[in-house]
Amino acid sequence: MDVFYYALVGLLLAGYLALESVDFGIGMLMPFADTESGRVRMRRTVVPLFLANEVWLVAFAGLLFGALPLLEGELLYALRLPLLAVLGAWFLRDAALWFRTAHPGVGWRRTWDTVLPAASLVLAVGWGAVPAMLIRGLSTNGDGHAVAGPADLTHPFVLLCAVLAVAGSLRQGSLFAARGLPEGDALRVRFGRLTRVLTPILLVLLLLTAAAGAAVTDAPVAVGLVGVLAAAGVYGSDRVQATGRTGPALLLGAAPLAALPLMVGVANGTTVLATRSGKGSLELSRAIADSASLALLSVTVLPVLVAVVLGQLWIWRVFARAPR
Repeated sequence: MDVFYYALVGLLLAGYLALESVDFGIGMLMPFADTESGRVRMRRTVVPLFLANEVWLVAFAGLLFGALPLLEGELLYALRLPLLAVLGAWFLRDAALWFRTAHPGVGWRRTWDTVLPAASLVLAVGWGAVPAMLIRGLSTNGDGHAVAGPADLTHPFVLLCAVLAVAGSLRQGSLFAARGLPEGDALRVRFGRLTRVLTPILLVLLLLTAAAGAAVTDAPVAVGLVGVLAAAGVYGSDRVQATGRTGPALLLGAAPLAALPLMVGVANGTTVLATRSGKGSLELSRAIADSASLALLSVTVLPVLVAVVLGQLWIWRVFARAPR
């Protein structure tokens, strides 16, 4: 039961990153639309979906608090600076999507058109860096607590994962935004060109991430295999997209973002918060809630999670269709 809930927490985070990669990408690609009609169209592609996608993050945080309460406190302490940056960017990104149409002024719209790609970039970088630091293991302060220090934030592996998240999100955004544009449309041509450029770059980044991840962890084979499988997903996405099936291409293309939480699990096993020195690490047996709490979660939270998944499928089926 302990491993089940730990895996479920990771699955929710992976689902959030896989879905939100589309939103991150479209936000960063907003400058590609050089006309007002193009910017409006791009915004409309993501507005019906981003709140539904964020439900996965809310579910992740809620289950983390309920099933692994000690881990949540330790994570918030250890990662407070990068999480604060992610939280601020999250608020600004959502504000940009909502507030852009609240006032007709040109300056007002341009302001939010600048905030949206900047905040989306910070979100992609942050959600690439945070799992990478957990994969590698955090530093330890003088009090014996795990912390993310400057050396952790700027380590080459962490920076590589941040770039990987940005490239993966850009590719997802370009695929999703282009799907309903007419043949020959200038914006569709730009997105198609960007997708073709990003695909080999992303494959190289994934292989580098697999090699670097294998070098900085004690589970090199497992971490490397996850990276290689994610690269296979991107390659498959490219092959499927060539046949015109954007839906399956998006599903396979989400592999790079979804792979990062998976790498955390395979790298550290049942050590739910790892440090490089071993001091301040947190084992699953200590972090998990008591059996009574887990039993309550099983009869209350799990049915809700099933409903969330079914609702998500319905929302994407209805609102993610290519515009006519």
